[in-house]
Amino acid sequence: MLVQTLLLVPLLCGTTPERVELVFGGDVIPHGEVKEAAADHARSVQEGGGTVRSLNNEGWDHVFGPITDVLRTADVAMVNLETPVSGDPRAPTAPLIFDAPPAMLRALASAGVDVVSVANNHAFDQRRAGVAATWKHLSEAGLRSVGSGSSEASAWQPLILEKRGMRIGFLSFTRWLNGAHNPSEPDTSPHVAYVPYNAKASGTWLAPEAAVELVRAAARRCDALIVAIHWGTEYSHSPHPDDRKLARALLEAGALAIIGHHPHVLQPIESYRTTSGRDTLVAFSLGNLIANQDRYYVHGRRSEEGGNKRDSLLLRLSLTRPAPGAPVSLAGTSVLPVWIENNHYVALGRGKVARHIQPVLLDEELQVINERLVALAARAVTQPREVRQERTALERRLDMARRRRELILQIALPPGADADAAKSGRRPAGAG
Repeated sequence: MLVQTLLLVPLLCGTTPERVELVFGGDVIPHGEVKEAAADHARSVQEGGGTVRSLNNEGWDHVFGPITDVLRTADVAMVNLETPVSGDPRAPTAPLIFDAPPAMLRALASAGVDVVSVANNHAFDQRRAGVAATWKHLSEAGLRSVGSGSSEASAWQPLILEKRGMRIGFLSFTRWLNGAHNPSEPDTSPHVAYVPYNAKASGTWLAPEAAVELVRAAARRCDALIVAIHWGTEYSHSPHPDDRKLARALLEAGALAIIGHHPHVLQPIESYRTTSGRDTLVAFSLGNLIANQDRYYVHGRRSEEGGNKRDSLLLRLSLTRPAPGAPVSLAGTSVLPVWIENNHYVALGRGKVARHIQPVLLDEELQVINERLVALAARAVTQPREVRQERTALERRLDMARRRRELILQIALPPGADADAAKSGRRPAGAG
């Protein structure tokens, strides 16, 4: 037995630390012009019997194309699905009543998304039947969801995924429901995990203290718990004071990270060391990932604040376990600035131009623009008019991309935050 024990020592000492990479994005909102942008890029083929088969998920693959590489390199990628998916093309929609086609879910899965949060203020936009229909279409697309269920208890059940020996839990709830409410009976379907700011809310809901205890229980069931919360004040870059208090309580209760959304603009990413010495993180708002807000913004013609709802980011968290059986900890984070590209003015002025709305990785955009400018500069001193026009347009795009990237990092990583908690880079650590 002694020999066997000695033989095990070098094996254990040489064990490579387990590492899991998570990527999070903000709100996915199917505004009418986002749907039009997908349709403008749809490609299909006609098969036997007159059936038509889409080649790119009705154009939604194009919409999410620029961020696909990052999402696919993650072990788990998660976004906020801020819409029901009824599957009914005649479902009523309006500027603040959403519905998305099932093709959008298939495109999200194809882009690399694994989990979506469905606990948000638009969960009941297609009434209660729309919640159940969304579960069906998510399942068909191969996507997992958190934040709603057939009862209050099931809405609060964590989703636990095992990756490289780590049990990673995901939990989600909302603090807003747009005037809708859960059923009054906790066992009635469907329910959305709900912690309202107003203690007089209708239907069933939980107080913040009860939510903290459910997070504590969920944390005991996994190695790392991520809590996604729909909270805060719309269009404000400052976290709600009540949410700061709740965030600390949830992290002390066992959550490793909190991912926030709802304000539609970015809010700070801050580190927090718990009283037990755990290093944790809260991203108060990741902003919109895909939406059609601030479509009128043109760099240099309007104030920079006019583009805030098109500023976004992808947040990557690295989880590590140094040895089998050891606690899982947050090993590092990285921020990838994202800008929602929108050719609204071009499409508006030229009827034949396809609408174009996409989340663009700004670091990649800067590299592509710089490379093209270098190529143009290498040409003859006397350049044709079209080359000069292209160079001028590229220089304008370059200035815009640099400025929006700077603004994104100023908001997400303010001087008062722990700058080491989240670092920017062209590619997050571990991305291939």
